[in-house]
Amino acid sequence: MTTEEFIANVQQELSVACALPFTVPIPEIERIIKYSADWFYKKYEDAVEERYYIIPTTLFQTDQYKRDRTVTLPDCVFSVFQLKKLKEDFGRSMSFDGTADFGIERLFLSDSVSMGQGTENLMYYTLNLYWLDVASHIINHTISYNYNRNTHRLFFGGQTPDRDCVALTYSKIPVEHLMMDEIFYRYVVARCKVQLSRILGTFNFNLPGNIQINYDLIRSEGTDEITKIEEEIKGEEGMDFFLTSGGS
Repeated sequence: MTTEEFIANVQQELSVACALPFTVPIPEIERIIKYSADWFYKKYEDAVEERYYIIPTTLFQTDQYKRDRTVTLPDCVFSVFQLKKLKEDFGRSMSFDGTADFGIERLFLSDSVSMGQGTENLMYYTLNLYWLDVASHIINHTISYNYNRNTHRLFFGGQTPDRDCVALTYSKIPVEHLMMDEIFYRYVVARCKVQLSRILGTFNFNLPGNIQINYDLIRSEGTDEITKIEEEIKGEEGMDFFLTSGGS
């Protein structure tokens, strides 16, 4: 859906298919769309999507990185929730990353067993894979970072990575796709109704036939719809929970 089509739909909603002789000016609707989209990116899980971004080591040689240890990510990146070095695997045939102490490696790998036959060996194998995963988190150096969504700069703390990195991010979906979401349409219309009530309430005038405008009703419809949508979005958020078993 194009912006022009979306605005036309909003204007039809506000004027009740041109039954009412007033609406919100197009520049104001465009402003409302922009700031409503910013709010949805923060609050609405379907407004962002997981994406990977490769950060090559060449970016660590730029003047910007040497000056303030930051790398600028694309504008569409809303947040970074994980940052890892590439080829940071760890297993029986792979050494630890970031340490040259082979004694530590032997310590972690000494009790590792190979996959054999039978249920018992399968259990040992599964437990050792879990142990290797825990050991990897302990030994491998974690990259300290911080991302600011306003400057789009990713700050690297600590030691500069010696290899390419990958950032796991939440990226904004294009606003054209956000406009196709029914709840976003309802939210923009509600915001426009609030603005329309401000426009109509600023001046005291009657329609032809001495018909008075009930702008309080328009404002009430808009504010009630905004509250309803915000509660609806909040109710759709995922939650953390624990699974417990009741022992007898």
